[in-house]
Amino acid sequence: MKKHILPILTFIGIAVLILILVFKQGVAPVYPVPSEKAIEKRIEGKEADINNFYTTINNEKKIVAAIHGEIADLRKELETYKAKRDTLQIVQIQDTLINTLTAENKSLRTIINVQDSVITAQRYIINSKDTIIAIGEHKLKKVKNQRNWSLVTNGVLLGALILK
Repeated sequence: MKKHILPILTFIGIAVLILILVFKQGVAPVYPVPSEKAIEKRIEGKEADINNFYTTINNEKKIVAAIHGEIADLRKELETYKAKRDTLQIVQIQDTLINTLTAENKSLRTIINVQDSVITAQRYIINSKDTIIAIGEHKLKKVKNQRNWSLVTNGVLLGALILK
């Protein structure tokens, strides 16, 4: 009777060990990480923000191009009045030129700020994709570890069956 109990207990023990290894939970990460779906949704949101930023940049570039044309016209007009030596018109054109250059400078600063926002959003996307890759690598490592332990356990079980 005792001869039949030992192989059964060995088989049950090895089966339990296999189940533990297969369904074992991995080590929790040091920092909590959101799911891949949540990260992908955030990436989509950032990509939408980037598209909006590009629209703003294109609009500001059109404004700058229009202002640049006005500046060229004002400079030509200024040269005309300089030749006539009309100081009142020269001062008025210079004031207009200063205001126009200020508006152009403001638009250029807006473009720079929006481009900084684009860079920040792109860095976020890169970091998020790196996180997704790290999550995948961690899962792959976990599966490989479980596979290796399962192979060892199967080898032990096969050895026990051969010795039986």
